[in-house]
Amino acid sequence: NSAHLFALGTYNLYLNQFGRNGIDNNNLPILSTVQYQNGYQNAFWTGAQMILGDGYGFANADDIVAHELTHGVTQYESNLFYFYQSGAINESLSDVFGEYYDQNNGLGTDNTTTKWLLGEDTLGLGAVRSMSNPPAYSDPDKMTSTLYVKTPGDGGGVHSNSGVNNK
Repeated sequence: NSAHLFALGTYNLYLNQFGRNGIDNNNLPILSTVQYQNGYQNAFWTGAQMILGDGYGFANADDIVAHELTHGVTQYESNLFYFYQSGAINESLSDVFGEYYDQNNGLGTDNTTTKWLLGEDTLGLGAVRSMSNPPAYSDPDKMTSTLYVKTPGDGGGVHSNSGVNNK
């Protein structure tokens, strides 16, 4: 139920704040798979729908749901390649809009200690990134950081290197 509530909330955020009619701005239906597999510990956008694993209760995190749906918006709006720096920008856009939704919907945990954390409402996992202090989660806050990923793993560090733009 939470995943669907947050998906509708994300749709309404894009509609009411930005005049956007759905993920593709042409009222594309929002498709979601919730409790994907048994114990699956991740969430992702397939290019057509949002997938939320049940391993950490990703469906309970409003910013994660908005983050995954924003990957769809980015796909239709800018079609950034999901590799290296453009992939890190893609991830950061999803983080920014996920957190924007989180901080403005009156749901979830939004106090001074969790305000800029992504995924703080997952179960057992907790936050996955800090937007105010990326190095706290081993992510770089600038390209010259020793934490900046230059190897091909994770699409060239798309998740970690999003910290540069997030900060």
